Amino acid sequence: MARLRKAERPKLTRPQWNIYQHGWRPECRFRVAVCGRRFGKTFEAQEEMRRAVRMAVKHDIGTENEIWYGAPTFKQAKRVMWNRLKKAFPENWLAKKPNESECNLTMKSGHIVRIVGLDNYDNLRGSGLWFFLGDEWADTKPEAWRETIRPMLSTAGGHGLFIGTPKGFNHFRDAYLRGQPGPQHEDGWWSCLYTSLAGGNIPASEIEAARRDMDIRQFRQEYDASFETYAGRVIYAFSRADNVRPCPFIIGRPLLVGMDFNINPMSATVWQREDDGTLGQVDEIILPTSNTDEMADEITRRYRRGDQVSHITIYPDPAGAQRKTSAQGRTDISILRAKGFNVIASASHPLVRDRINVTNSMFCSADGHRSAFVDPKCAKSIEAYERQTYREGTGEPDKHSGYDHIVDATGYLMFSVKCPPQRARLTPTRFNLGR
Repeated sequence: MARLRKAERPKLTRPQWNIYQHGWRPECRFRVAVCGRRFGKTFEAQEEMRRAVRMAVKHDIGTENEIWYGAPTFKQAKRVMWNRLKKAFPENWLAKKPNESECNLTMKSGHIVRIVGLDNYDNLRGSGLWFFLGDEWADTKPEAWRETIRPMLSTAGGHGLFIGTPKGFNHFRDAYLRGQPGPQHEDGWWSCLYTSLAGGNIPASEIEAARRDMDIRQFRQEYDASFETYAGRVIYAFSRADNVRPCPFIIGRPLLVGMDFNINPMSATVWQREDDGTLGQVDEIILPTSNTDEMADEITRRYRRGDQVSHITIYPDPAGAQRKTSAQGRTDISILRAKGFNVIASASHPLVRDRINVTNSMFCSADGHRSAFVDPKCAKSIEAYERQTYREGTGEPDKHSGYDHIVDATGYLMFSVKCPPQRARLTPTRFNLGR
């Protein structure tokens, strides 16, 4: 196959080259590039498609395995990439003229480069894939990858690149995290993030002009390539970047446990006071279809000292003082006390908005101070803090998402720690992180 002369090859910027050079490595089989607007994603995609043909020839990949550029819709894919693709491949690479109706190119090697829309992904089944490039990946349906694209890459051990600008905490962000160090990392995935300014195609003055014209969340998403939260996020002050850090369990240090009494699941978050006076979440306990007795036994199993649990203080849902969940008619809170735990509970529920405000202020106060941190292993808690939202059009947290139980458990603890209840059982130790 003929090669373009070196002088004719377009030049990639340094960030684009970083994405490009990680391609076709076993440890980077699936790459995720999160980029701000006008970074140069389309040019990057064009170069990636051309290289995919070279790699198919080099590795003698069967011609039944195609090379695809995919966008959220076929119309969008054609508008963005079709003319670029026709210019990317010299005529002496092509076996025949481009197929304008189906938007595909047949190479002399027999391989087909194709434009596809992912809105009707079920219609794409059939051929195998050697390379797939998903553009504006945040706007595609996540089922397109799981149900169609991923299985098609299996025959040839094909590769993929997903590129786009963030749109909230969706599947694109999940894909990005799969390529980052941490609990969600997966072998074979690599990811990077570049702002619009880093792309080198927009002057700093234009970036600053956009900053003046846009609200901060929109600006961060579009120009800083930041994964901004869902609209109406409840624990908006929690930041994975700023509130997640190692919080090792320290033997001999008292434990503070926030607890929600929902039956399915029973949820508890486990904290310790750190040397600098902040709170660190060291564990999470989630028991499907359980009860207070089983949760108490699980906490005892994990954290007792000999036969003692007196070093453990539980901050539960105040409703547990009235709720009777055992066959003997015992209340949830009486069960915990009977097990030997210290229990601090308000005589009545604080207002939901007050509990949420305190929780947010612990994760980050108005002056930027953070008093609460979460260990990376508490993956379910991190997800809940990020994804719990208000019901649309209301000021009430969504109780159908499943994220509310952990958020409530932590909220009961933080509210009681920051605002000690006036009427509570006296306990050997009280912690007040009020500044």
